[in-house]
Amino acid sequence: MPAADFRIHENQFARTEMLDGVSIRSDVLYTNDKGEQKESAQKRTRKILQKLCPVLQRLLLPGESILYAMPARSPLSVVEQLTAAWWTALLAACAIVVTNKRILFFPVKRDGNWRESVRAVHWGDLEEVKARGLLVRNVNFKFKNGAKSTYTNFRRADAKKLAAIASALIPASSGEQTSAHGPVQLCPDCRGVLTERQYSCAGCGLSFKNEKTMVLRSILLPGGGYFYTGHPLIAILPALVETIFIVEILLILFAGLASPKAVPDLFAGLLGLGIFWALETAVTILHCRRYVRDFIPEKRDPTRSPQGAIAKIGV
Repeated sequence: MPAADFRIHENQFARTEMLDGVSIRSDVLYTNDKGEQKESAQKRTRKILQKLCPVLQRLLLPGESILYAMPARSPLSVVEQLTAAWWTALLAACAIVVTNKRILFFPVKRDGNWRESVRAVHWGDLEEVKARGLLVRNVNFKFKNGAKSTYTNFRRADAKKLAAIASALIPASSGEQTSAHGPVQLCPDCRGVLTERQYSCAGCGLSFKNEKTMVLRSILLPGGGYFYTGHPLIAILPALVETIFIVEILLILFAGLASPKAVPDLFAGLLGLGIFWALETAVTILHCRRYVRDFIPEKRDPTRSPQGAIAKIGV
């Protein structure tokens, strides 16, 4: 595994310092892909790290130092992109933090604050990192387990920087694969690896929001899935639309009770509204499922502390 002082740029010697309690490499963090000092890079990366420093203080491993940080968007399926419309940025905003040992992916809110979910991949589990695109770039990650993932909406400078770091660290980490051979979801409290679709941490017992509850709330409550996953602003429009559908369905049913002879004529309208309501609910479930699978913690016990969880399992 590359040491914290592993040299990334030939024209820069390793310079390690502390920023808000975390180790950073200023020779990489504050330079462009050619290793040239850039004030704009320093401002952007410090702004991102200031939001994430509290979690980084407990997530970073011994000997791990931050090399770079950048905003991007998490992968979205074609269906998610088509149905998310203008709020796609809110659905998939993330911050990517690159260290000498791994890459950390943090879903974030619009203001850059962390959503208490983190995915990680060690350099030894990466086969390739390739930037594509012209003005706004996408970055393709290819993992040793054969899986691929594309993060989008990188700044051109950030995409080139990530590719430059990868070209140095992937060869240096060859032969140091983990048992996952790809990205893993981490518990935000104890850093333990979480098991897909098991919404409780085996290490510290932290509970996460689950798919069953999300689906039930999406079906029974207008916008209920978005409210459950912590997206109240996004929930407003679907909630209004679903409420209108439900009211119109009830009005048609009452009209049928009042005039049984009109039932055949009302059936077509009832069927159409039912289909639209079902589609709207299906879209809500589709979007909210990706949030739940990112492992969103349930409301915590006020006496519980993440630091205590880490100490409990001896990390």
